[in-house]
Amino acid sequence: MLKRNEAPYFIVVFSLFLCNVSSVNITNQVFGDSKDYSPAAFGDFNSDKLIDMFVLQDDGKTLQVLIAYAEEPYLRKDVLLKCTYKNMKIKSVVPSDFDGNGAMDVMIVSFDKEDRKYNIFVLWGNLTHIDCGDENDPLLKMNTQPLILDYNGDMISDIFGEDDNGLRNFWTFHNNAVTSPTKIPMLNESNVPLRLPSSNAFIDLDNDLGADIWITTDKAFEVWTLNNGAWRLNETIEYPHDMLPDKRSQSSFADVNLDGTLEVIVPVMNKKNCNLAIYDFETKLWSYIPLNLKDSKEKSWYFPTDSTDIHHRYLDTITLRVGDYNLDGYPDILVTLVSESKPRITLLENTASPDHDAYERVFVPQWGKFDDFGDSVMGTFFDFQEDGSLDFLLVQVLAGPTYKVGAYKNAMEYDAMFVKVLVPSGRCYSDCPLKNIPYGTNQPGPAITYSIVTADGDIQRSVSTQLSQTAHFALQLPYTIFGLGRNYNFVEVLKLGIPRELNMSKTITSSFPQIIPNSQLIVIPYPTNNPDHWVSKLYIQPSKAMIMTGGALVGTCLFVAAIIAVLHHREKKQDYREKQQDSHKFHFDAM
Repeated sequence: MLKRNEAPYFIVVFSLFLCNVSSVNITNQVFGDSKDYSPAAFGDFNSDKLIDMFVLQDDGKTLQVLIAYAEEPYLRKDVLLKCTYKNMKIKSVVPSDFDGNGAMDVMIVSFDKEDRKYNIFVLWGNLTHIDCGDENDPLLKMNTQPLILDYNGDMISDIFGEDDNGLRNFWTFHNNAVTSPTKIPMLNESNVPLRLPSSNAFIDLDNDLGADIWITTDKAFEVWTLNNGAWRLNETIEYPHDMLPDKRSQSSFADVNLDGTLEVIVPVMNKKNCNLAIYDFETKLWSYIPLNLKDSKEKSWYFPTDSTDIHHRYLDTITLRVGDYNLDGYPDILVTLVSESKPRITLLENTASPDHDAYERVFVPQWGKFDDFGDSVMGTFFDFQEDGSLDFLLVQVLAGPTYKVGAYKNAMEYDAMFVKVLVPSGRCYSDCPLKNIPYGTNQPGPAITYSIVTADGDIQRSVSTQLSQTAHFALQLPYTIFGLGRNYNFVEVLKLGIPRELNMSKTITSSFPQIIPNSQLIVIPYPTNNPDHWVSKLYIQPSKAMIMTGGALVGTCLFVAAIIAVLHHREKKQDYREKQQDSHKFHFDAM
């Protein structure tokens, strides 16, 4: 355990991964013989620092938790962590702590076709099993899939969305599983209905490291900030041009141009031309990045918009899943495309724009990465071997339809640096009701930023918010991986902030200077209001470049030592000869 006022220590984990191809199918190594899974969410259920996976089976009627292990197969079933329902089909899964005991609970969402409402259930967990509850007794009914946030900064997850009367509300949970959540109406500063499917976020948009609320309505986007003890409307942003008429475009967030501020990314389409709309919060303007979606065979691909394209799981929305797969600092995108009603996952790589008059970055499709895993309807990022590189998790649709999961190891040759940051809940630590829970549970809203001096002497900055979106299979990771490129310097400073309490005027933040590249930093914000005593742990993952650099340094030292030894030997021989000559001299003074 490392507290800020104690001497730091480092747990060094040595592993090498040498590769010469772009991606390797490791499905059997990850899942073993069972592959009939639809990934729904991620989280460290048993608090062992390894990220587990929540999956659906049986046409969405079964929820299964796959526990992560350090050896193959990396993800395995646990019979105590399975819930099967008779009629209910699960539409969303959100693991988090909803009762403040430090253990991971699981929120599941189903859709009632009769009243056209979403049913919300919370399955209470205790590190070893979960209470599956009664499918006929939902905790809440809502018009929208819920956004999970921390409304009042108490490290207990809460809910935002429209109730079954179409009114915006927060539901705050308490420090026990018995008390029903408290319903708190949102201030009536905007009465525009929320858009369906919903596309909301709990994310820092004003660079104060405190999470704000991004809301998508039927008419525009809204930004709500915490001000004078209440969430208030701060800004309204018009839709970009060519928004898809069926309202299925999901907002995504990333530091697209590596300038230290987040941008909003929205998929748009002009007739059959697919583009990405980028909103800059500093200029208050939308920019448009055209996508060339013709593959090597000149076949055109599009966002799934037709009714024949969207009957598969995951395709009820157009979701851009963001991650820096090559660790160059610029976030890339995984997206589902269709052509002639055949889906495929495509990686869009973030590269410099050749047109200086256009937006400074473009997204280039990498067509050949997953050719052996056709008819894929979902792709997202996951670090299977906990080595700091983002691998690929895919889902393939088969006849029925049934779904099959696939895993691809990111086997890039580009030896880049990274920093991996995990901020779990700090509600409790050694004093948790169940037991000592060393790695907490999923916490929505922590904002993280870093700065590093590049080899050219420039300052590189980036920013991200952990678990900012939870609805419609957002499949965000409970950690952040920043790519540093080929910058081998120490990270000058890494700073993070957590959602603050309603009566606080400033975000609670903490800084960590001189972070070693290729390391994982775990920060447990406990006690919440005393950041100087937050618990932090640092794990170092040496890269190939670091090993080569270390070898070169050792070789140089040995070479210098050899030269010194030779010179020292020659000097001793010279001294011996001089002494011999002196002993044969005739001393006249002695006569």
